[in-house]
Amino acid sequence: MRCMLIDDDIPTIEVLRDIIRWNEYGISRVMLAHSVQEAKMIYEGEEPDLIICDIEMPRDTGIDMIKWVRDQGYDGAFIFFTCHESFEFASTAISYNADSYLTKPLDKPKLEAALHRSIESLKRRRMLGEYRKLGLTWLKNRDLVEKSFWKDVLTAAISPRLDLIQAEIRKRDIAVSSELKYQLFLGSVDRHDFDNRWDVSTLLYALSNFCSEMMLERPNHGRVISYPAGNRIYTAVIFEAGTERNKVKADGENLIRLCRQYFKCSMTCYISEEYSIAELARTRDELESMDVSNLIFRGSLHFQSDQFNYDTSEQYMLDTRHFTELFVQKEKVQIVNRLKKELEQLAAQNKLDPATLHSIREDFLQVVYALLADNQIQAHKLFSDDVAQRLYQRSDSSVFDFMKWAHMMTEVAIETLKVTLRSEGVVERAKRFIHQNYNQDLSREDVAASVFLTPDYLAKVFKNETGLTIKEYLNEYRIESAKRMLIESSASIGTIAMNAGFDNISYFSTVFKKLTGEPPNAYRSKHK
Repeated sequence: MRCMLIDDDIPTIEVLRDIIRWNEYGISRVMLAHSVQEAKMIYEGEEPDLIICDIEMPRDTGIDMIKWVRDQGYDGAFIFFTCHESFEFASTAISYNADSYLTKPLDKPKLEAALHRSIESLKRRRMLGEYRKLGLTWLKNRDLVEKSFWKDVLTAAISPRLDLIQAEIRKRDIAVSSELKYQLFLGSVDRHDFDNRWDVSTLLYALSNFCSEMMLERPNHGRVISYPAGNRIYTAVIFEAGTERNKVKADGENLIRLCRQYFKCSMTCYISEEYSIAELARTRDELESMDVSNLIFRGSLHFQSDQFNYDTSEQYMLDTRHFTELFVQKEKVQIVNRLKKELEQLAAQNKLDPATLHSIREDFLQVVYALLADNQIQAHKLFSDDVAQRLYQRSDSSVFDFMKWAHMMTEVAIETLKVTLRSEGVVERAKRFIHQNYNQDLSREDVAASVFLTPDYLAKVFKNETGLTIKEYLNEYRIESAKRMLIESSASIGTIAMNAGFDNISYFSTVFKKLTGEPPNAYRSKHK
């Protein structure tokens, strides 16, 4: 430990340094300061464990020193000595947690006694501080151990037998009763409601803490578990039986509102009946199944006793012929409105279950793909981007997600049809693609893919408009490029052939002579 002595009287401070056997108190270094300003400079370079300070000094006083170090967060020992007894000085010193207040001339036994009390007090405070840190660590680990236990219970990682669960409770030494009944609260959000800035682990942590504070009034509670399942993220909260049902309901509704406000997502919540601890894994499965079948009541709270019973006595079939006619007529607004109206009618009649929504999606997809195929448009390339794939994956999760997907499909399909039916536009786009990529290894299939057409159909349209095949047009453009390079550069014939997109110098020379009437070398000599 280190000690700092502060006094403007140099002989006094040196005597004080020499009369005490500091090593007997565990002090290995004694620093001297003759003013508060000097003491502050020493303190900032090397913080002492004990300060012994005169109160009355020129400029700043010892009281100023103790105020300053306490403001820095200093928790070390502090002993004052002074020439005059003063209640005001003493009371101020005590208010700043000074350990002792001694009067001059210093009495060695009293000083040693004060030193002993201060050092022991400091050791106790620091030990309690370490215990406090260990206590907080234990509390944190206790929550983690309990969270792990409840996760294992809910996922049936611990076999749902009461004796095995009791053994795990004893093994993990947690305050959980296997004799009580429990109520499960389950919050569900679609992970696609969140933008790509959220990775799954961060999202799980955020939702777990948010639900923990809202439902149990402190973060990271051991009875709150967030976990992913398919396209959804669930947060489970376990309540002991007897928890006021109306309070859980009110907290859940508030949670839904705040998730919409702060996370910009829609949460759907479920509250189970009361069950034994061994039945919680089955209860979680039932609530998740209830959530999957819930297509039209998202963003609200439901009890386990609520039933989403759908009338599936008659199988619904989409009128594909009518939708095909609307697509042919390019009636984008009518397509989306008609689809929306049919879904609303099915929902009102309680007939819109997951299987029905899935069949509607597949029938609608069939209409779009058939129409694109009739117009020689390759649909798999048209809808291969990440946005289209993501919308498709979400489209049978809810009516809202289905309509977003259907709107995108309608918009892209009809706009592509409009462009395709203007054959001039297609040929010009194909030409631009060739101009931009002529020096690459291009095939007829590559050019066709760039305009979302089949190779045969594009070849027919291209020949009709230009009088050339795609290969002939590509070679003519490559030779025009090579002619410029032969005149403007001194590169070898082989390099120019490669830069123009030919991988064979012999073939390049053959094509060049066919289109120009002379070989590359002769052309260069003539026009250079």
